[in-house]
Amino acid sequence: MFRGNQYHTFCGSGKVTRAPVLFWKFETGYILEGTKEKRGVDPKAVWRGIAWSGQPAIWGDTLIIGSSDSYLYCLNKNTGTIIWKYKCGHSIKCSPTIYKRKVYFGSRDNHLHCVDLADGSLVWKTLIGNDMDSSPCIINDTIYVGGEDHYIYCFTADRGKVIWKTKVAGSVESSVAVIDSVLYAGSSRGYLYCLSRVNGSVLWQFKTGSDTDVSPVVMGDTLYVGCEAGVFYCLDRHTGSVYWKYKAKGRVITTPALTNGRVYLGSGDGRIYCLTADSGKVIWKFRTDGGIWSSPCVSDSAIVVGSRSGKLYCLSIDGDLLWSFPTGANINATPLVVGGRIYCGSHDGFLYCLGDSVTVDR
Repeated sequence: MFRGNQYHTFCGSGKVTRAPVLFWKFETGYILEGTKEKRGVDPKAVWRGIAWSGQPAIWGDTLIIGSSDSYLYCLNKNTGTIIWKYKCGHSIKCSPTIYKRKVYFGSRDNHLHCVDLADGSLVWKTLIGNDMDSSPCIINDTIYVGGEDHYIYCFTADRGKVIWKTKVAGSVESSVAVIDSVLYAGSSRGYLYCLSRVNGSVLWQFKTGSDTDVSPVVMGDTLYVGCEAGVFYCLDRHTGSVYWKYKAKGRVITTPALTNGRVYLGSGDGRIYCLTADSGKVIWKFRTDGGIWSSPCVSDSAIVVGSRSGKLYCLSIDGDLLWSFPTGANINATPLVVGGRIYCGSHDGFLYCLGDSVTVDR
């Protein structure tokens, strides 16, 4: 699932290349929105490639990724060759989740889909009220996910039957974090919610002050989340009380990476921030060429993150630039760093696989 687990604490593993080589790239299509007149003047009417917040999911040698062209793709992770593709009714922005040989994802066709990992055949799909950017979090045959119809949902994984749904203030584009008997998710009207897993009742809510698309990260008794006002919070996950907060120069819609007592996050001002996890003190800042929507990944003493300038950046944990790799358009998606490879999508229509000249598969 997005960020690897129910707490969103997986931020990468294995070697990170210091001299990137392009192993392969896979081209997806595009989708047009709006009227023909609008398409002629507004490039935003063309949706291409891998969108925010799409992060690939890997199972063995299989890689799964959704695209703006309305297809879910299954590729060989080593070669980029296509194994199968599944078409839904509109673009896919969320990160797919693999569970018990099935793939789960939401689409702008207003459905939550479940397809077979082996061949991409449809197992079931469930109509929801609106778009679903949230990545499904699946635990013990139960799906927890947010919808842009202002609901947080709990479904059965076998049939997509609604167990409960809770209406909140605003759309829920963040992926749900789950621990013990509770779950956490942000909303577009500036709230972070803590809900009961059992029945969806609201246990507490915290006012962030603006659109909260960031997927919450749970680390022990602490919860980390940011919002579009540029404020990043460290909270007591049991009560929602604030331990500390930090104001970035631009909006924060990236999910932070937490490792070794540090927090790494991106901002719309183009900066990567490194803060202390216990106090929010700034350790360093690095400015890229464009705003950051991509969520940073950390492994092998390196940070990998995409920029809306179209470059994939790799920094040392001390904030020094190790390299950058150009693509043809915005990188809003989140990279996946695993097995000596970096997989990342761009709005230029391609999914890229980078690594060392000598491959490291495990």
